[in-house]
Amino acid sequence: MSTFQKAQHLLRGTLPELAQYLSETPFDALESEQSQAINIFRDTGGAPTLVKQKYGGRGLNAWQAVQLQMAIGAASPSLAIAVGMHQFSIATLQEMAKIGNGLESLMLEGISRSNLLVSSAFSEGQIGKSILKSSIIAKEVDKGYVISGVKKPCSLAHCMDLLTASVQVEPKDGEPYFAVAMIHKACEGITVEKFWQAPFLQASQSEAVVLENVFVPSSMLVNVDEKSAYQSHVAGFVWFELITCASYLGMVCGLVERACELGRLQGADKAHVHVQLEACALSLKAIAGDMDNQTQDTLAQVLSVRYHLQDVLAEVTQSTLSLVGGINYINNGYFATIAQVIHAFNFHPPAKHAMYAPLNNYFDGQELEMV
Repeated sequence: MSTFQKAQHLLRGTLPELAQYLSETPFDALESEQSQAINIFRDTGGAPTLVKQKYGGRGLNAWQAVQLQMAIGAASPSLAIAVGMHQFSIATLQEMAKIGNGLESLMLEGISRSNLLVSSAFSEGQIGKSILKSSIIAKEVDKGYVISGVKKPCSLAHCMDLLTASVQVEPKDGEPYFAVAMIHKACEGITVEKFWQAPFLQASQSEAVVLENVFVPSSMLVNVDEKSAYQSHVAGFVWFELITCASYLGMVCGLVERACELGRLQGADKAHVHVQLEACALSLKAIAGDMDNQTQDTLAQVLSVRYHLQDVLAEVTQSTLSLVGGINYINNGYFATIAQVIHAFNFHPPAKHAMYAPLNNYFDGQELEMV
């Protein structure tokens, strides 16, 4: 049994109602802007799958999380992107709980108890810009903070229950500092604006979330020192890359499965593609097995795997679509959608061209800089 087949088995065993919904719902309906897939994920118990059992969750480990994403990605790319945002946010909260003040643990318990979906407005690493800087500003006021800023795109924009955001705090006295805010969707001042214009991944709800003078009480803000903040970001990036790679790998596995069902992928071509995809899955399994203590090495490893996957998945997609043939491509919107979606893998941060110089320094024996 291949890793992808095991992933499908895990989905059916962990979230059987979701698995049934995905198998019975047409692809176009799953991917449309009106898709109910995210709601079904929540309603069938998907939210606490990655939350540790001590917080009331299902307690899936990193490798199981990878497999779950692969299976979801094969059925619905949009759902995989949306669920990936949630799972990444859960993983980041759990990493922060190791050094936090207890708020993260309470939030995780609430997520498990009420089946809440969590989105993320963390800063993204960019060359020339510190990952510890955020464009979302929190100004100190009496009994809390007033937060303003924009996160775009932000998956789960409409369906999220909670938003975790890295913020640059401007205190009444003293220098600005980094913190993480936990914001309820119901807070006054949060709006969602249309941002995603691409014809694919419409159901991921990747829109602009605007925060305008949103009051957050002091109890919902976690101060993080620079060293801990950097470690939290490293851990967050590792989880983000792992989950994202799993999602896109699953999408290509789904494409290959359809091509096989059509009888267009056979013999040596079929074996060659499956060998490539299995090797990709095993590289993610290696990373997933080393997630208890993410380091600079873990980050460099997962980035290496991610950039390799970009090339492999693009190659497999192109070769498989050429075998599927023009008539199938023209008559079935699935194939054109997948072709576009897989290309979007290149655009997730950090971009390959931006990280080549830091990776070269790392391969020369220096520390990996996520500046």
